[in-house]
Amino acid sequence: MKTIVLTFDDASKSHLEVAVPVLKKYGFNATFFISLPEVWLNECPAGYLSHDEIAELYKMGFELGNHTMNHHVLTALDDDGIRREISMCNDFFRKIGAPEAVSFAYPGGPYAPNGAKIIPESGLKYARTTEHALWTCETDPMRIPCYSVCNKQLANFSEGLELLGDRDDAALVLLYHGVPDIAHAHCSTDAEIFAEHMKYLYDNGYKVISMREYGEMLK
Repeated sequence: MKTIVLTFDDASKSHLEVAVPVLKKYGFNATFFISLPEVWLNECPAGYLSHDEIAELYKMGFELGNHTMNHHVLTALDDDGIRREISMCNDFFRKIGAPEAVSFAYPGGPYAPNGAKIIPESGLKYARTTEHALWTCETDPMRIPCYSVCNKQLANFSEGLELLGDRDDAALVLLYHGVPDIAHAHCSTDAEIFAEHMKYLYDNGYKVISMREYGEMLK
């Protein structure tokens, strides 16, 4: 079956208010990568998920992924700094009753070789970049590619699907930020466009799952 691994970054409030109802309508799963700057530990600003809302995503059955605490690009950190960022995000998951993550997304998107050697220490098994390719059994699990979709990059949706074709030995990883994203207009996707994309996947028989699920399928 044609497989889509669906991911979301940065804990936008629209993930719960807009994306989740669409996903539940079609029976889709997804991974939500959480980045929660330390200054938000007491209260998240408008436009972002609260601590309780993040916990709600997990209770609904969606995977929570580690996106570091402060969203620092890993190439700018030393080894201990990377460990701290990953650990603080996992500590937050424990605080809300969710398990430590097994999926990770590089902040900013690019692969960080210095981070790849540290990430598995915390039990993380899969790390997503924003490089364009399919996820296969030959893919480095610390360098999983994806196609990032937003209003300014809508062609990535069709280009990714074209690359996947009818293959059943690979998955296309898609990344959305807010739907819409009021804090980061450059990576926002209109709610109507997101709904159209999900309907297309459903109508055309795609299996839409989380990173954890596809990683386990490859074992």
